[in-house]
Amino acid sequence: MLNHCGICKNNSFGAGPGGRMSITGTPPRCEKCQSLERHRIYRKIFEQLRDNQFNSLSFLQFSPDKTVDPNWFASHEVSIYGGDNSLDLQKIDRESYQYDIVMCNHVLEHVEYDNSALNELLRITKKNGFVFLTVPSPLHQPVTNDWGYPREDQHGHYRIYGKDFIVRLKRYLPHAWIASTIGKDDVTDTDDIVFFLSHSQQGINYIADKFDVITIIQQGV
Repeated sequence: MLNHCGICKNNSFGAGPGGRMSITGTPPRCEKCQSLERHRIYRKIFEQLRDNQFNSLSFLQFSPDKTVDPNWFASHEVSIYGGDNSLDLQKIDRESYQYDIVMCNHVLEHVEYDNSALNELLRITKKNGFVFLTVPSPLHQPVTNDWGYPREDQHGHYRIYGKDFIVRLKRYLPHAWIASTIGKDDVTDTDDIVFFLSHSQQGINYIADKFDVITIIQQGV
C-alpha cells in the first residue's frame, strides 16, 4: 500500500463519514483533499483512460467529486442537484448525443426511477462516447435491496445495489454496450468497480484498449 493520496499526494489520513474506517480497518479520508477510497480508485481509472483526445472532449459530471480534473477537457459541466446547474437525472434537460463523456458517481441510488435515469444518461452521450457509472456496494452486497422510497437512515437512498446490478443494467439497457473494470485504492487496499455504457462497439473498444483487465458485460445491437 502507498502512504500518500493518489490525488493530492498528501500522507495524512483520518476517519471517514460517521467516523468509519475502511473495510481493511485503515483510515480512508485524505485530510488535505478529503478524498475517500472510491475517489482515489475512480481517479486512477480515469487517468488510465486519459489521452491526447481528452482536451477536445465535452464532459458532464453529476455531483462534484475528486475523480477528474476539469482542466482535462475542452468543456467541463457539473450538475449539483438542488444547487448550481441542477439537472433531474430522470429527465435530463439536455440534447441527445451532446456529450463525449458523462460521469455519474454514487447518484443513481438517490433517484426513484433508475431505469429512466440510466436511459437518460446514455441518451445524452455521443454515439462513440461513454458513460462512467458507479454505485455504492455492488461488489460487497449480495443482491439489490430496493425500498421504493428514500430512507433517511440510508442517506436518502431508494436502494442499495448488489452484485445483481449487472442484471439490472442489461435489462434496462438492452441495446447498449456495457463493460466494467475493478480498481484498487493504494491507501486502504480496498477495491471498487466502474461500469462503462456506450451506444457503440467503438465507444467500448476505446475504453477496453486502455486496460489490461476489463469485462465486456453486454454487446449492444
